[in-house]
Formats: sequence, C-alpha cells, structure tokens
Amino acid sequence: MNEESAILVGYRRGPIWYGRLRQRQQGGPASVEFDWSWVLDRDERYGDIVGFYHTHPAGAAMPSDRDVRTMRAWVGCLGKPLLCVIRGEGSLAAYLFASDEDDGQPVAEVERFPRNVIVAVEPYGRGGK
Repeated sequence: MNEESAILVGYRRGPIWYGRLRQRQQGGPASVEFDWSWVLDRDERYGDIVGFYHTHPAGAAMPSDRDVRTMRAWVGCLGKPLLCVIRGEGSLAAYLFASDEDDGQPVAEVERFPRNVIVAVEPYGRGGK
C-alpha cells in the first residue's frame, strides 16, 4: 500500500478547524509529496491553507520525525499554525503545529466527513491562539 496526501484548504474559528482535501496525490510505501508551488500560490492568493493530510497505511496515526520536520518548515514558511491530519491503520488523528518549533499537539477530536471535509477541534483552553 502506498501513502496518499492532500492539502487542507479551509478556515479556523476559535478552536474549530474546517478543511476540504485538495490536490490529492499518491506516493510510495513510506513517503508522499505535496505540490509545494500550489500551496504557496494558493495561500498567497486566498490565505486558506489550514494544513496537510496524509496516510500511514501500515502504521500509527502519529507524526513521524519527517512529518514533524516538514510541518515545522510549513508553519515557518506560511507564518501561521497548521494541522497535520494522519490516517493510520484503522484510525484518524490530527496534530496542531502552532509554531516552527512545535512537535505537534494532538487535537481533541477530528473527523472526516463526506465530500472530503475534515473538522478538527482543539483541546479546551487552546482555542483562539
């Protein structure tokens, strides 16, 4: 099984994040790329990149060391907090990267809905940061 990726386009209202999967891509068994030029252009035009989605088909829904490095770089590049949503073996999880030094904090709830919509809720007390 190969990894899949997508870019989350949407918005944040306090502790609630809404995103739709865009620019879906297939990768290899242990890695997948994002269209970085599309991300930069989209965020410059609309400011609506809220994070990234990818799969770990044979593993846990937890960020790898590579995921952490990548998310820190994107947070630094775009200058805002971002979500990292991961579908692992039988589970879906999301992590909030609030700064370019963050290791990713698990969100309280995350769910994928029809039409490729992702909704995530930060833990109580973190909203609006």
